[in-house]
Amino acid sequence: MAEADIKRKFNEALKFEKEGKISQAAKVYIEILGMNPKFQKAYLNLGALYSRTGDSEKAIKTYQKALDLGKTPELYYNLGVELYRLGSLDAAVKALKSSLELNKRYLNSHLLLAYCYKQLERPEKSELYLKNAIKIDPKNKTAHAALATIYFDTEKWEQALEAANLALQINPNDARMEILLTDLHVKLGNYKQSFEALKKVTTSAPGFVQFTDSIKTAKQNPKKEDKLFFDNLEVLTRKKLNEFKDKLTMSKESPEDFEAPQAQDALDLSLMYLFHGDTERALKYLLYAQKNLQENPASEAS
Repeated sequence: MAEADIKRKFNEALKFEKEGKISQAAKVYIEILGMNPKFQKAYLNLGALYSRTGDSEKAIKTYQKALDLGKTPELYYNLGVELYRLGSLDAAVKALKSSLELNKRYLNSHLLLAYCYKQLERPEKSELYLKNAIKIDPKNKTAHAALATIYFDTEKWEQALEAANLALQINPNDARMEILLTDLHVKLGNYKQSFEALKKVTTSAPGFVQFTDSIKTAKQNPKKEDKLFFDNLEVLTRKKLNEFKDKLTMSKESPEDFEAPQAQDALDLSLMYLFHGDTERALKYLLYAQKNLQENPASEAS
């Protein structure tokens, strides 16, 4: 087949890809490779199509054939991605490091190496590659968020707090980092900051806002079964609140005889107030539960 015909068929395959016709595109790439087994770009695109359809084994074989024709950072990275998906972490690490041998600033390889080492429970190596990624791209939101998580998992609270704040500066709408921030403030004893961070999440996170709005709508225009639910909830909440206050009072007056309310008591009240649509009170009791668990790690909420 003439080079012009191969180019025409390659453009045809690209058009099928753009239209989402994956099987037709793959068929054309296979035809091209049958005519010209040394067309590396066709191998690369075909491997990517296998990856999109979740066939990692075919993708790996295709990328390996492409590597026989010439080594590139992108090919080694793509190979690393598929090996990571299959759980072959050591092989993925090897492929990704080969990518960096060709281009030490290949950002995606640094990021994926960090995730590989996290899975391999080697946080120090994960931290190293995330820092490398940040040197290459100082505003990379993925790297900053992942670094905050690594520090949190290794109980480096101050470093985690700094990394989480940086991640939020770069991506202010990252609800995961906001939630992590509330936990970090509790770990550091900054309960007021934790409450404020929680409050921010619950007033801005789309899923939570939709939930609270639906609760308010149900209370304003209740169906018969909804009214029964909210009436019962009111009775249960009042009873639970009185029990909570009694425990709190008695524990303050005679701490040697009476225990303070447990985390589970506060979590129950938090959930009840959540279904009342009273987010602020729900957060206060949730914060009490967090504080209780932080100060008494042996007493887990059941």
